Amino acid sequence: MSSIQSVLIRFLLKRSNLWNKPLPQIRKNMEKLKAQGMPEGVEASTEVINGVACEQLVPRNAAQGKAILYFHGGGFCLGIYQANRAFVAELAKEAGAAAYMPDYRLAPENPFPAALEDGVAVYKGLILKGYAPKDIVVTGDSSGCALAVSALLTLKQGGEAMPGAMAFITPVFDLAGRGESYKTRQEKDPFKLKDPLGIAKVYVGANNPASPMLSPLYGELEGLPPMLIHGADYDVFLSDAERMADAVRNAGVSVEFKVWRKMWHIFHMQAAIVPESKQALQALGAYVKEKLGIVCGQR
Repeated sequence: MSSIQSVLIRFLLKRSNLWNKPLPQIRKNMEKLKAQGMPEGVEASTEVINGVACEQLVPRNAAQGKAILYFHGGGFCLGIYQANRAFVAELAKEAGAAAYMPDYRLAPENPFPAALEDGVAVYKGLILKGYAPKDIVVTGDSSGCALAVSALLTLKQGGEAMPGAMAFITPVFDLAGRGESYKTRQEKDPFKLKDPLGIAKVYVGANNPASPMLSPLYGELEGLPPMLIHGADYDVFLSDAERMADAVRNAGVSVEFKVWRKMWHIFHMQAAIVPESKQALQALGAYVKEKLGIVCGQR
C-alpha cells in the first residue's frame, strides 16, 4: 500500500505539468522550485576537476580516500539546482563519503559529445586527485545514468581501470526510446510526459541515438563493475532499468535490481516527506557504503 505522502506527491506531480513545456520554460520553472535545505553536517563547495566544474559535498567524518561520482539527470539540458544538490548531499551523508557532481556542459548550447567528454574528464580527474578506482562509486539519476555508463564504456575502451561499483536511480539508458514501458506505464506515470525523451533529443541531434556513447544499453557491457539499479513501478522509463539489468547480468556483471512499487521517476528526491523514498535513499546509501568498504566511524 502506498503511503499517504506518496499518493499526495503523485497528485501534485500530475497537477504541476512541469515537463510538457519548451526548454526555456522548464529551466525557469526548475529555478523556482523550492527544495529542502542542505543537510546538517555536509560542507558544500565547488572545485574544478580536470577542467570541469564540480559540486563537492563532504559530510562530517567522511571516510578518507572514498568518493561518490554522481551524474545528475535533466535530459542533458538541465543543470544543477538546489533540489539535486541537497539530494546528493543526503546521499553523501548516508554513505559517509565525499560526493562530486560534475556541472557538465548542457545542450542545446553544447550538444553531444560535450557532456560525455566532461564525464570522462572528471573520472580521470578524480584518479589524478588521488582516489583509487576501486574507491569510487559512480552513481546517477535519469539521463545521468546513461551519461555515467557511456563514460565508463569510453574509459574501458581506453584501458582505464573501472570504479568499485555503480548505483543508479530510475535510469534512462536508451535514447532510441524502444522501451515498452513508454506504453505500459503511460497512464500510471504522474509526470504525464507527451514525449518521454523530450529535451534529451536536443543533445542527441543528428547522431544515432542507439550509439553506445548515447545509449549504453547497446554497448559492450562486459568488464563493468557491480551495479545497483532502482526502478520505479510508475515510471515510463522502467523498461530501461529492466533491460539494463538483464543485459549486464548476461554480460557477467553482478547486478542488484529492485522495482519500487507505486513509485515514480527519481522518487528518491522526496526522501524528506515520503517514507518509501527515505527507505530507497537509505538502501542506496548502504549499497554505496558497502561497496566502498566503509565501516561505522571510519575516517
